[in-house]
Amino acid sequence: MDKRPTTINESLQETLGTYARENSARFHMPGHKGRGLAGFWRDELQLWDVTELSNTDNLHAPQGAIAQAQDSMAQAYGAKSSFFVVNGGTNAVQAMILVLEEEDKLLLARDCHRSAVSGAALRGIETCYISPRYDEARGLLGMVTPEDLDQALTQTNATAVLITTPNAYGLCADVAGLAEAAHRHGALLMIDSAHGAHYPFSDALPRSLGGYADLFVHSQHKTMDALTQAASLHLGECRISPERLRRALAMTETTSPSYLLMASLDWSVYMARRRDWTGQVSRCIKLEEQIEAIDGFRVFHERIGIGVFERDRTRIVVDVTQRGYTGYEAQAILEENNIYLEMADARRLVLITTPNDEPIWYEQLLNALANLPKRRPRKTSIRGEEIRFAANEQKMRIREATFAKTQTIPLNSAKGRVAAEPIGIYPPGIALVMPGEVIDQRAIDYLMLQQQAGGALFGEYDGNVFVVE
Repeated sequence: MDKRPTTINESLQETLGTYARENSARFHMPGHKGRGLAGFWRDELQLWDVTELSNTDNLHAPQGAIAQAQDSMAQAYGAKSSFFVVNGGTNAVQAMILVLEEEDKLLLARDCHRSAVSGAALRGIETCYISPRYDEARGLLGMVTPEDLDQALTQTNATAVLITTPNAYGLCADVAGLAEAAHRHGALLMIDSAHGAHYPFSDALPRSLGGYADLFVHSQHKTMDALTQAASLHLGECRISPERLRRALAMTETTSPSYLLMASLDWSVYMARRRDWTGQVSRCIKLEEQIEAIDGFRVFHERIGIGVFERDRTRIVVDVTQRGYTGYEAQAILEENNIYLEMADARRLVLITTPNDEPIWYEQLLNALANLPKRRPRKTSIRGEEIRFAANEQKMRIREATFAKTQTIPLNSAKGRVAAEPIGIYPPGIALVMPGEVIDQRAIDYLMLQQQAGGALFGEYDGNVFVVE
């Protein structure tokens, strides 16, 4: 997430210290919000930063305290086995793909995080794509539906499918329906649920994944009381053994795991059972009502179509176009008022809330929105936003393109060339063009328009992209 530029002579410690002293309203990850680790983060914590000793257990072959903590996590998430991951959800998503057999075929949702594309490249597995539903009126990607998945599996004969739910906007798929469709075809259902780690801890939150997904990922640091980079990988009842999954994780995970990250994962599950997530949902519903009472702002509502089965009410998404702003413009103004968000797009602001939020932050937010000067409403879309993240022409497999000889050329001159790495907008990190696909003018126009509007691109470096020679 973009912040103010660091002062040239300011150290990293000074930059972080400055942000901490400003006591900013934190509507972004990590979920502890700088407060939820009270009771965990103590002066002597530096003494906990150790390595694998005879009495501290070993993440890659746990038999003691780590094994016990992972068993407690598995119980919380309804999994057969759970694994602590210290390289973030990226490592966990890649391990889900690396665990697949050589003869497997992966059906990848096109709204996947870039880490899934890297996983497919590392595994070298045959990959095809399925597109989520798209709402043209809102310019918004929704969810893959069970009906669409059933049809795609019939057409592709894929043996594994990777779906993202929830997405960055807190929109959730019908996981029970997806599981039924996948298992009817004998396919593994793998779910990147990085933003949904808190779901099992209140009936007011969306359905958890235990009992439905065969493999699923959570990033506890996004919404719970865990340190950044702390995540988890979970195994359901399926053809994958715990031993095989552990080996897949070890292929890309550090051999020097942080005990502080692992301890914070254990702490986050302990505290999630004690946090008032039901009360947080009620608080967010009230906040949404207060935002909508301000002229020119609209929030997501319970049923918004496009394949969405349910919505995480702790994720506040505000459309600012009727107030006369792009999301990027409104985000910049809020930051001037010491309010920092998870992300923005051309139309919307996205706020992560947790029970650790300070009540005064909500007052700050409402006051800042109310004081935002009203302009003439913007058009509901920017030119090119009708792009659907549909499959582009594929010339090479992901692995072949990723490891091919490459050259860099300007993005605006890349029409017709084959991408060597994913290209898209971050956040949320969704690729418009996958490695091995032809870059078309539609994608170029959309990416450049988003960048001009204030969005940040990935796979683009000073205006250039990597393409296959």
